[in-house]
Amino acid sequence: MTLFALLKGNTTFKDIFAWMTFNKENEILKKIFEKEKVNVPSRSTLHALLINTDNNALEAVFREFFLEHILQKSIAVDGKWLRGSDVNGQYTQESHKAILNILDKDIKIVFAHKFLDKNKKSEIKALQEVLDDNFFSDDGQIFSFDALLTQSSILNTIDSQGNKYIAKFKDNQKNLKHKAIETIDAFQTPSDIYDDKEGYLSENNKRVTRTIEVYQNQNCNIVMHHETFDNIQSLIKVTKTLTSPITTECTQTVQYAMANFKTTAQDFHEKILQHWRVETYHYHLDMLLEEDQHIAYKEPFSIAILRSFAINLYQLFLNANKNKKVLLTGKTTMAEIKRNCLYRDDFTAELFEQKSII
Repeated sequence: MTLFALLKGNTTFKDIFAWMTFNKENEILKKIFEKEKVNVPSRSTLHALLINTDNNALEAVFREFFLEHILQKSIAVDGKWLRGSDVNGQYTQESHKAILNILDKDIKIVFAHKFLDKNKKSEIKALQEVLDDNFFSDDGQIFSFDALLTQSSILNTIDSQGNKYIAKFKDNQKNLKHKAIETIDAFQTPSDIYDDKEGYLSENNKRVTRTIEVYQNQNCNIVMHHETFDNIQSLIKVTKTLTSPITTECTQTVQYAMANFKTTAQDFHEKILQHWRVETYHYHLDMLLEEDQHIAYKEPFSIAILRSFAINLYQLFLNANKNKKVLLTGKTTMAEIKRNCLYRDDFTAELFEQKSII
């Protein structure tokens, strides 16, 4: 019932309970749940049920449900603070909890989470636990993540498992970054280069383009030796250009990354851009389901998993129907899918029960 309410845009405990109370005689719900009568708990009981749900048991259900949809070839990993979980309220102590989202970049759905308590576990330790879990040990998959997770223990574990990574350099890793820049400067020309001339428009209508330069050793796999990082086969220089449509003024930034495999500059460009799909996923959590505004001081993870469930169901429908005129309100987008759920119980039921959509 909570998941059904979330799909229809009810994002707070109060709204979810109000929706349940109003819809307990809904014939579509009776059919879905195979009940002659839908019993609704009190608001306090509903809250107690959600915060006392075994998060690991709910996570197991989540993973099993979406396992048939994922390709698990290219994975983005990124943490997200649950802003409404500040135990002191009003975000005064920045002591809120967080969740590590693991996204299949091809299908654009999160297929697993790791739970983080700021005082007990960091993203680094959480990702190490992910890598130690056989659920994520699929030979040949490619991991990408932010610079925070560029740690020798993590990258070497990925490499030893036969998997691949693209890792950004952190600014505070001065020795590693400096050595990479020195190695790049020693090359007279890149091994391969890709210039994304078309680019895309940012939210403030600036044109964003990237030039990808890849540096690889043609005589062997290793392009740069490092005492703590194993098997560095590619160094990647990303020059990002933002062009103002009004003044035509250009602003450039340069980032560096490394990978334990070789491929073309264009392929690296696509894989680097795909990593931002996890940020798009976080954007949908905030814009469609108002995750940052949802107050859950105690055990916020069960409702967070259910929000991921809802966003995934939106995304699976979008994957199957993109560029098709299947919605009454117009173009198939995440926002329009939510809008149709809001006004149509039959459509929400279709999303709720969809199977094998890829």
